[in-house]
Amino acid sequence: MKRKYQELFAVLIILFLYLSIFINPSLIIESGILSINIFKTKLFPSIFPFFVLASLALELGLATKISRKLNPLIKRLFHVDGNSSFIILVSLISGFPSGSKYIVECLKNKSISKDTANYLLTFTHFANPLFVLGTCGLILNSVSLAYKILIIGILSNIILGIMLRPKEIISSKVINTYQSKSFLEALPNAINDAVKVLLFMLGSIAFFMLFSKLLTSSLFLNSFFETIITGILDMTSGISMVNTIKTTNYIKGLLVLSFITFGSFSVHLQVLNNIKEVDIDYKYFFIGRIIETSIALVIYILF
Repeated sequence: MKRKYQELFAVLIILFLYLSIFINPSLIIESGILSINIFKTKLFPSIFPFFVLASLALELGLATKISRKLNPLIKRLFHVDGNSSFIILVSLISGFPSGSKYIVECLKNKSISKDTANYLLTFTHFANPLFVLGTCGLILNSVSLAYKILIIGILSNIILGIMLRPKEIISSKVINTYQSKSFLEALPNAINDAVKVLLFMLGSIAFFMLFSKLLTSSLFLNSFFETIITGILDMTSGISMVNTIKTTNYIKGLLVLSFITFGSFSVHLQVLNNIKEVDIDYKYFFIGRIIETSIALVIYILF
């Protein structure tokens, strides 16, 4: 019965999109151009270099060395070992969806266990610092507010990780059989890997932006509710629309923080795509986003 309803829902969405393409083709073209511009100017420049560097670290075997240096601190905070330190560091520097991407990479090369992978999925959802300080700072016209959002995002994930950490250290219980490559072998692999992830990111942004544009134009919503629906469907598009709302910077910052910590359906789809080939449960990511958003909003309101 549940599958029946899911199929019916999918059919209704497809019919809605098909009809909308013929009814309002100009809106389809406009949303496509807008999604490419957002990706080109806001996401690709801030994410691509980090993805390539992180992939290189894995390919060259540097991830294990980095983890050994950080493991004493990470073990104390989160009760995990293996390449967990590398995953946490890269997700903090690169931003999502790098957390899920490198969890999968390390699970495949057997440098973390399945239990560790599921646990890490709950809290390695950090926003890219360049995106928050650059793009969000410009949109909010406040560098200090952008720093506040960045710090709260990091802090809420750390609190979440400590709250949900296992009582005892999860040992990787696996042997890392991964063979490091030469630089000339590793660089093309790292670039191809990064481009593959980024292309899917562009596709998911384009789809959810199209859907949000069609949905909000059909419902005749005001700018506030239009921004909220857009931000739930696609985080970057929602953040870009925050300046259309006539309200205080405090409320705008609250909306931007909510979109970032929840991640939007677009980001959730990217995570699902990353973990589809391995035995990791998406529910850990979803539950993590609900709890993280709650923690972040409480911190934002209190401070």
